[in-house]
Amino acid sequence: MNNVPDVKMTEAESLAFIEDCMETCMPVIQALAPRQTMRAAVDLPIDRDKLNAAISNTTLIGFPEGMSRRYKTIIKRTQFFADLSAEIKYPKKDQQVLRWEHYVLGMRAMGWTKMNASYTGYESEYSGLSMSNIVLDIVQAAIGGAAGTTAAVLKAVANKTIEGLAKSPEALKLYEKNGQKAYGASMGVMTVAQDAGEDVWAALGTTSYFSDAGNKKIVFFDKMHAGAQVYQGKATFTIYEDDYTSKKEAAANAFFEAADQALELEFGIK
Repeated sequence: MNNVPDVKMTEAESLAFIEDCMETCMPVIQALAPRQTMRAAVDLPIDRDKLNAAISNTTLIGFPEGMSRRYKTIIKRTQFFADLSAEIKYPKKDQQVLRWEHYVLGMRAMGWTKMNASYTGYESEYSGLSMSNIVLDIVQAAIGGAAGTTAAVLKAVANKTIEGLAKSPEALKLYEKNGQKAYGASMGVMTVAQDAGEDVWAALGTTSYFSDAGNKKIVFFDKMHAGAQVYQGKATFTIYEDDYTSKKEAAANAFFEAADQALELEFGIK
């Protein structure tokens, strides 16, 4: 699947999509509530505005210096909703494409405008490559949807965030745990920038894979096992705060508050 259809959504259509997700996903989320103790508490600095990276379910998000906490929260909550709702609605290994399409629609419903997106699946042998290198390459390709200074910031944030994750044991541990799925693994990197007109851009690279040999635990920075069936998605989005309406925000917050909050962790990188 080379391109994801650019589905236009009215406010009513967005809210209907969100309501459907809430009806389907909330019972599943509530049934998993006891898992909230899986991750030990992490002491965060008093100045939370200095935290410039976050693990959000299966996605690592990197923020540029100076981005407001308001926008960081919008990005994290909308991404969390799109990612986890897609995972709940389409959990099987043969539903990779449906998961990706739902993710893109979930971002759209929450107020993001899709600039471009594509998804491909194939058999490949990644001899000597790490998951971090693979995902970073996909992110760099997705950044082609942006331009000028924005693209430069997106690239710098992506590189810095990957490097920072390697130095954050607690974040890396959670990222790997969240990424391990019944069908193999799913991991993504989202890098964010804000242009001179205050528009927020996000470039996403993601990869999911499984092997006939079974679900082998693969540390993010270790070499992948060869012979995996691989699916790769990339997308570029932009959002205006006005498009994140109060009803969308209320749903995103309710979804996050009901979910296993051990799936998210903020941390700082230098």
